[in-house]
Amino acid sequence: MTHTRLVAVVILIALALMPWGAPAAGRRDDDRRGAPVKKQEKPQTWRQAKPEDSDDDKGPWINGVSPKVRKHVGSGDRARVLVSLRLPGRGHVPESRLTHAAASLQRSDIALIGGQLMARLRKYNVRIVHRYSYVPLIALEIDAAALAELEGAALWVDRVFDDAIKQPILAESVPLIGADRAWGRGFDGSGTVVAVLDTGVDASHPFLLGKVVEEACYSSTLLKHSTTFCPNGLEEQVGPGAAVPCPLDAQGCFHGTHVAGIAAGDGATAGVTFSGVAPGAQLMAVQVFSKFTSVADCGLFNTPCVGAYTSDLISGLERVYTVRSTRNIASVNLSLGGGSFTAACDVEPEKMIIDTLRSAGVATVVAAGNDGSPTSLSSPACISSAVSVGSTTKSDAVSSFSNVAPFMSLFAPGEDIVSSVTGGGFAMLSGTSMATPHVAGSWAILKQATPASTVDQLLGSLQSTGVPVTDTRSGTPVTRPRIRVDLALDQLVPPTLTVTAVTPDRGKTGTTVTATMDGTGFVSGATVSAGSGITVSSVAVLSPTRMTARFAIASGAALGTRNVRVTVPGAVATLTNGFTVLPAVTLDLAYNGKLRDRVGALDTARTPDGALDGTLTLTLSATSARTITALRLQNSIGGVWDTTSPNSAWLLGVAPALDSPLLNNATTMTVNTTLTDGGTLRLFASDYGNGVGFGVGQQLTLIATLSDGTSVQGTTTVTSSSPTVTAVSPPRRG
Repeated sequence: MTHTRLVAVVILIALALMPWGAPAAGRRDDDRRGAPVKKQEKPQTWRQAKPEDSDDDKGPWINGVSPKVRKHVGSGDRARVLVSLRLPGRGHVPESRLTHAAASLQRSDIALIGGQLMARLRKYNVRIVHRYSYVPLIALEIDAAALAELEGAALWVDRVFDDAIKQPILAESVPLIGADRAWGRGFDGSGTVVAVLDTGVDASHPFLLGKVVEEACYSSTLLKHSTTFCPNGLEEQVGPGAAVPCPLDAQGCFHGTHVAGIAAGDGATAGVTFSGVAPGAQLMAVQVFSKFTSVADCGLFNTPCVGAYTSDLISGLERVYTVRSTRNIASVNLSLGGGSFTAACDVEPEKMIIDTLRSAGVATVVAAGNDGSPTSLSSPACISSAVSVGSTTKSDAVSSFSNVAPFMSLFAPGEDIVSSVTGGGFAMLSGTSMATPHVAGSWAILKQATPASTVDQLLGSLQSTGVPVTDTRSGTPVTRPRIRVDLALDQLVPPTLTVTAVTPDRGKTGTTVTATMDGTGFVSGATVSAGSGITVSSVAVLSPTRMTARFAIASGAALGTRNVRVTVPGAVATLTNGFTVLPAVTLDLAYNGKLRDRVGALDTARTPDGALDGTLTLTLSATSARTITALRLQNSIGGVWDTTSPNSAWLLGVAPALDSPLLNNATTMTVNTTLTDGGTLRLFASDYGNGVGFGVGQQLTLIATLSDGTSVQGTTTVTSSSPTVTAVSPPRRG
């Protein structure tokens, strides 16, 4: 029977999830809402643990038990473990390498040995967390007695692993491509829409709340082959609710929600610390997959399965083109594909609609495929007008599962990416499906910044500013760029560089200051200078509006103000007099009014004379403690007070506080007192000429001589000569 062509564009999540043992069936609701559940798109060969595979444990593995497990139960706690079962013969083999009969036998062995082990553990306090069908593992919660039994069951048990919690790393992949720096410039995809053609999107997920603004479903029913997933039971549906996720979570129906979260998820609405690439963007969700029930379509051990007819995919792309006039569509994400092509496949039927979208300024971003080929791409990524995306690790190595070809467009992070999944939780996935929405989301950021840019222009900016990554697997190196959306943005819309503030804005000679610069247009690679005598190091760009640097001020640096200059590629900004170099020791002087009568009008008058003295506060600022050996106060009309006798100047009384005993020597009137940084002294000077000595407008200068022979001075101006009342004692009663 002839029917519409089925690429059964099988979701790149691999339905290779299956060797992981029906992951969705084993993924409970409380798992979803707790630690992210790690899933994988790619098949992964199981290998038995070795002593050095310590899952971050410290210490040796004894009797095949992780030292972390032993530590848990040894402290009286229960431990959550993964028990690796010992299979007969050569051990576990990935099912894709086995005949159907051998795969069936291996599944039977897993079930039989697991059952025998659980029968042996029946009398112990053990809780089964997960039983797996396709890998020889059982997840258990155990105590010390059960662990001892496991150690004695070497016939069935190979290893006992700690069931370690994996941490979310979307918070790493987004900064890796510079998306957070683009947000800092005000570009987060706001005003744009990313279309996700996939298994549907959970619009009620907190990560995606309020984001899905367009929905459609194109899904086919074909007798003996497929059944539609459209909620209305028909093969087409448009409008709210049309793109709800398909219901076969075990076959990958969470995939579209995961992809959508990478592109545009918003951590603020979900209460998490990470977001997708373009958290300001909205989403158009189009469900293009169908339920396949035929062994011929799915394989003997993978029925039912999900797949997309090429005709449904083209219908979805046409719908995107239709709504472009009412929605600002930036990109279309296709994390799906099939086949293998070593050259551009422009005879594929999707070429015409992809060309049509491109001509309207909409990029069709497509996953390269997960076959691990270093020389080919799947379809429709192989179409020359599509933007094809391969996967890299967070350390910029090519992912082992990623297809790569010389005609591929871009790389993006695609390993261990945490994002939203159906049911309100989060999960970790790896695949080119995860790399692709990093690019689709980046497209939304660039489209917001440059609405008139063509697909060619935006692709060119991502390619020319990306980090070169080389794939050597084929023997002929292939180098393609891993995206840096912040650098592409800077190329398309050069930032306006300004420096508005430096905090702190001063520092002493011989010290090092960590300064914070505020402004705009800061980018990676920025440099800072603050003039001669100041060595700048450890420059760190925290955001486009803030950066920090260490200012090492030489002991001999010239005193006074400096200009602070920030340089980025193509621009320089200067904050005039933005930083001041101060001496190693400074003195601040404040006139307090006439508060006490402590001294008289002679050079040795250490007793009151019946008139309130001019009272001042000295504050010393120094890099270390300093000893003051002499003080001299002078006003602007020639009046002088000091701590030396005999001479013609009147006595300058010195005390630690207003009412503390004077520090002046009873015979010589000298002082010898040590102050630390911020230390203060109170000074008292007898007035003269009916108050003229401390009259309003008088400038007072104090010179302090230090024990090392140097001196420092401070000045202040009298603003009021009226006495200041600071307290009444005793207080009025009755």
